[in-house]
Amino acid sequence: MAVKSPHTEEHPFVSHYILKSHTEEERERLDWQNQHLTQVLCDGQLIYVPKFSPDPGDEILDSAAGTGIWLLDVSRKVHSNVSLTGIDISQRHFPTQYPQNVTFAVHTVTNLPESWSSRFSLVNQRLIFGALTHEQWGMALSELYRILKPGGWIQLLESSPETSISSGSMKRYADAFAAAFVNSGLVSNLTETLDQRLEHTGFVNVQKRTTALPRLDSQDVDFEFKGQKRLIMASIPTLKPAFLATGMFESEDEIDALHKGIDEEWNAPSQFRWHYTVAYAQKPDI
Repeated sequence: MAVKSPHTEEHPFVSHYILKSHTEEERERLDWQNQHLTQVLCDGQLIYVPKFSPDPGDEILDSAAGTGIWLLDVSRKVHSNVSLTGIDISQRHFPTQYPQNVTFAVHTVTNLPESWSSRFSLVNQRLIFGALTHEQWGMALSELYRILKPGGWIQLLESSPETSISSGSMKRYADAFAAAFVNSGLVSNLTETLDQRLEHTGFVNVQKRTTALPRLDSQDVDFEFKGQKRLIMASIPTLKPAFLATGMFESEDEIDALHKGIDEEWNAPSQFRWHYTVAYAQKPDI
């Protein structure tokens, strides 16, 4: 395990990301969130594209890598000659220790290096639904399409503001979340349109699955319930600036009261669910 210094240059990218926090607690939240959703939504598989297995010499890109947890987990499962690259618009959460075949760099997915064209066999990207506008999603998918090799794959895990919640503190949370999306020009129906966006970009063999968590028919519904509650509760402190900007709250104390109300409401298992979409698609092999 080498000790390295992450790329220190900040990219001049206007971020619309609404879950803003750079604390150690946020790093821990991101790591746990990634591992929990891998287990629940991807059957524990880091690479869930069917029949795809990277060969020595292949290159894999993790877009919006955050803490690098997905890339580091992948590095333990693939050949050491598979090159793994993680990018994000900031290096704040990048790890300082990682294997020799892992690299981290500051880039925005909407404007990747020209030299990367047709370079990667697989691109992974997760949960940037709270970061990209409608226009930026088009730019991002076009860039990811460009840097994939012909026949290469993209896999995505995303969500959208929930609109089916009908009452209580969770409804106020969901309404504030949706209002924050409107304020920032973000895509509120991403789970519904992700497959269409991939097809419009030129991808083929597009597959999409949307799941509401916790799944009431799950063999481990209590585990999923507790996990989803933790995801909701942990998001609220990072959303305070975005929630205040909606005008729906007069102070942080009011958001703290909402936090407490949600905690109490989630004492009733299966009352609320949140939707996530897992998708994958292929660049035509021409």
